[in-house]
Amino acid sequence: MMGRGEAVRARGARPGREALPFRDEAELQAAWGRGPAGPLRLADGRTARVVFPGVPGDGTGPDFRGAIVEVEGDLLRGDVELHLRHSGWFAHGHDRDPAYAGVALHVVAGNDLPLRATPHRGVRRVPLLVFAPAPAGTPAAFVPPCAFARAAGLDVEATLARMGVRRLRMKANRAALLAAARGPGTALFALAAEALLGPAHRALARAVQEQPGLGGLLEAGAGYGGEERALAMTAALRAAAGPLRAGGRVRPAAAPAARLGALGALAARWWPRGSDGGWPALLTPGAGWQAARAPGIGRGAAIEVAANAVIPAALGTGAWPEEAALEAWAALPSPGTYGKLRPLERWLGGLDSRPFGSAGRLQGGLLLQADYCEKGACGRCPLSPPA
Repeated sequence: MMGRGEAVRARGARPGREALPFRDEAELQAAWGRGPAGPLRLADGRTARVVFPGVPGDGTGPDFRGAIVEVEGDLLRGDVELHLRHSGWFAHGHDRDPAYAGVALHVVAGNDLPLRATPHRGVRRVPLLVFAPAPAGTPAAFVPPCAFARAAGLDVEATLARMGVRRLRMKANRAALLAAARGPGTALFALAAEALLGPAHRALARAVQEQPGLGGLLEAGAGYGGEERALAMTAALRAAAGPLRAGGRVRPAAAPAARLGALGALAARWWPRGSDGGWPALLTPGAGWQAARAPGIGRGAAIEVAANAVIPAALGTGAWPEEAALEAWAALPSPGTYGKLRPLERWLGGLDSRPFGSAGRLQGGLLLQADYCEKGACGRCPLSPPA
């Protein structure tokens, strides 16, 4: 184990400025994401081989999730964090951050500290790899079995679409439970709050679901119409949320205050003056993703709300017939591929193919990643060839 004194000395060490083989961390991440080929050697002398480099994180924790690295016959499974220099781990406070407890490998371009492993919370040593670009002529990087299955003619789009419907039904089941307890309108509002605030602000989404909740928003907007109603609802949301701080580096439009404003505007549109808080009359099966537009909600965000809130809630609560909900799901365009799905998109795409060209297939990709890629089950997913 690494003692507290050793970790403190590492944090206080003055890093060197030696030349590094990568220009910046983005270049290092890109090289790792392609899958390092050939044998590697850890800083402690052990040999290693990358089985699966993992999938890119969402920016709120480690850089890659679900990696598999073989170290002299043993398999390491977990997250991978990358820095240009070893000291970056301490500069960013990762050594004391519980969000990095699942890091199985620390990858750096240069080791500027007198350490052969990376400490976490003073009780665990994370294996350290000093990584350099592969020399010319190095064999091809990692390619997963799904890419070979695609090349052999597997209908990737149909498989992703089936997985997308499965993910829709999972979301619909949750909506049904919420509706049974509090009604369809409240279930829809809860899912819309989660969709707009995103994974980085789950706690805030849960908070506004409870207070003010949909009932509190309707009270705040009582007597108002149009833009004034949206402002009153937004004020109620922000008052309940308290001091707001953006977690990590986010675009201004994705900051929590801006997202709460968008949620208030959307609630005012869905439940105009005189509404009782039930299923919004505006949300009919033929309305499309445009029914989720409001000030502060662009095309991509509106499609996200439709995919993660409107259609699941409509199916789960019985607001729409099942056939209509499935038709709306199939017609929903893609909001754009998430960064963490880009490796899969590269592996699964063809000359004339966009594997995540619809929202349903994109949701199928997210389920594939969560159930297989991130769990070290590469080669056992529905897109892999049979053994």
